[in-house]
Amino acid sequence: MSSAIREVVLQLFERHRAAPSTPFDESNFLDYLLAKPKDKRAVHNSFSGLRRYNAFINEVQLQFSICFSLHDFEANYPLNKFVQRIAELQASRRSSLASFRNQQRHGFGWGTIFIANLLAVALVVGASRISQPLAGALIVMWVLANGAVGLFFFRWRAYSKRLMSQLQAGGPE
Repeated sequence: MSSAIREVVLQLFERHRAAPSTPFDESNFLDYLLAKPKDKRAVHNSFSGLRRYNAFINEVQLQFSICFSLHDFEANYPLNKFVQRIAELQASRRSSLASFRNQQRHGFGWGTIFIANLLAVALVVGASRISQPLAGALIVMWVLANGAVGLFFFRWRAYSKRLMSQLQAGGPE
């Protein structure tokens, strides 16, 4: 069973890599989602790396109907341990459900967004005293940023619903 999991993981891994089909080190394979990782955990230290990593993890979770814990998400497992962890989670649906509920408790991050919006209001008010066109440009950027946040939220919610449905059903739909 582990060899079948490994093959699927490697297919998904190749799909999300910046440089597919290039050699990689299995001891820190997740860093090779980036084209040329500079050091261990490099994938966690850049926006592009985190974007690729999140997309990969989300697809793995949906493919195998599992949910990684927050500890798993932060870990930088070697390939064999990653495959082993998937097998463990498949064998214990309760563990995946508990991890999913824990992630839902943490939520989308509305507190951070609220504080960012307060800072944006302060910035717009300050800019309006200096220049009306500058304040207008900041308002447009603020609206666009909130639109992007809204889009991310709806994607996150749709993904969460799909994953929860799979976890409750015990497999992909």
